Amino acid sequence: MIKIIFENDKEVEIQESESSKTLLQISLDAGIPHTHACGGNARCSTCRVLVQKGEEHLLPRNEKEIALSGRKGFPQNIRLACQTKLNGDVTVRRLVIDEEDQTLAATFSDEVSGMEKPVAILFSDIRNFTGFSESHLPYDVIHILNRYFYRMGEKVLKFGGSIDKYIGDGLMAIFGLEESDPRRTNLAAIRAGLEMGKELEALNSYLKNHLGAQFEIGIGINYGTAILGKLGHPLSMTFTAIGDTVNSASRIESTTKKAKARLLISDTVYEAVKDRVIKGRSFQTKLKGKVGSHRIHEILDTENNCEESSWEEIRYRLWDKVDVKEAGSWVRLVFHAAAIFSSDGSWLGLEGSFRFPSILGEDDNRGVRKHAEILMSLLQKAKEEGRDNLPSFSDLIALSGAIALEKAGGPRIQLQPGREDSPYPQGRMEMPVDSPDVKDAQAYFARMGFSTQEMVALLGTHTLGWHMRGSFTDTPNEFNNDYYKDLLTDGGNKMLACDRSLLGSEETKRMVLQYALDEKLFFKDFSAAYCKVVG
Repeated sequence: MIKIIFENDKEVEIQESESSKTLLQISLDAGIPHTHACGGNARCSTCRVLVQKGEEHLLPRNEKEIALSGRKGFPQNIRLACQTKLNGDVTVRRLVIDEEDQTLAATFSDEVSGMEKPVAILFSDIRNFTGFSESHLPYDVIHILNRYFYRMGEKVLKFGGSIDKYIGDGLMAIFGLEESDPRRTNLAAIRAGLEMGKELEALNSYLKNHLGAQFEIGIGINYGTAILGKLGHPLSMTFTAIGDTVNSASRIESTTKKAKARLLISDTVYEAVKDRVIKGRSFQTKLKGKVGSHRIHEILDTENNCEESSWEEIRYRLWDKVDVKEAGSWVRLVFHAAAIFSSDGSWLGLEGSFRFPSILGEDDNRGVRKHAEILMSLLQKAKEEGRDNLPSFSDLIALSGAIALEKAGGPRIQLQPGREDSPYPQGRMEMPVDSPDVKDAQAYFARMGFSTQEMVALLGTHTLGWHMRGSFTDTPNEFNNDYYKDLLTDGGNKMLACDRSLLGSEETKRMVLQYALDEKLFFKDFSAAYCKVVG
């Protein structure tokens, strides 16, 4: 006999011969009012259950469940009862009970389901901002806040953090969403906090000269398990973190004013990074709304040995070199450097030949030559510093484009080093012809091994930057799906002939419409194609 406990419902026993039934069938046969709006066809997810015990007795997800669970962002312990079969005892709980639950379950968005993960939470706040807002014009208040959040947000993103929310003049950021090492996570949060403080000094110079004001900020960082997921009305949900870890980080930030310190961290954070930071004061204090006293540490700076791998450190340096106003040029550098073909016409890809004068000096590269020189200078300086395991020039080109895309609002593309540079120029650069016939573009990208779908996704980079007659779109510094929208609304009259050619084929026009309607899909497909470009 196999025992299935439907928590809050009933306990059911079945013969082993009945194990071919799904959890949904077993539940319905037992008279449990198990919601299944789509009829058990893995389209609605309303039959979802939380596995409390016996997860090892559930058969692996089938293709239908993998697809829907992936779109919904379900962790491993949330299963679709309509697809799940078992071979042993389990305890599960229905998650969709009434009509309101059903409405929420039908919300098509990922990461709605809560999950727990250790993360670092950073809170920052401008001290005494109320006085500034009351004594200045509304325009000035909003302008300065946006300028402040832009500068502070840049530091959060630089060190791999995610901006969670803005609360008045405060900011909350999450570090470690894609990291499992506590030391790396906490060090990234601390380095972001320290650079936020330095960035404030530059902002204060502007404030003093134009508005006769100065800001002081407090930053608090805590590390621990938080509940992560999307919250809010189904039409306006946002990803966030909640829980005691978050509350404590906020309370630590509030303590900075009383302690007259800019950056305070919890004892948990300090224990993870104590050999990498320069500590100021340490003290026991009570945190508002928390029981007992808590040990807090003031951080003044990082030690010289705080640096991570050469790849990460160069990424941090390169982040500061990439100006979002030139994002289009940085991405163009990637495509020019990867457009290397051998004498027999085969695609060589990103292999470092671009750094040689015979290729770099070509007229087509005038707009990206300085960007390549920045990368070569950065690499040379790292060599002079005696760094080990330096990335190649090709690595830096790939990384520079990924950073430019992220800073322009595009997807965060995770890259690793390992590309090899050719010791000599072994091919020639061959750019696509600006043709009104889409077959010419298809032929060019096919030589590089790209499908028509990948070609249409890659041409979406033209949402950034300029050409000889002006910008491709009205948002030349922002990476979004405006390229496809503009093609459909005005025929791409500001674009090149190769862009407009996408409307000349039913196949490519359908793809343009697809990306115009679904920016998330565009980002997903573009990221995959970009990784293929850079190897």
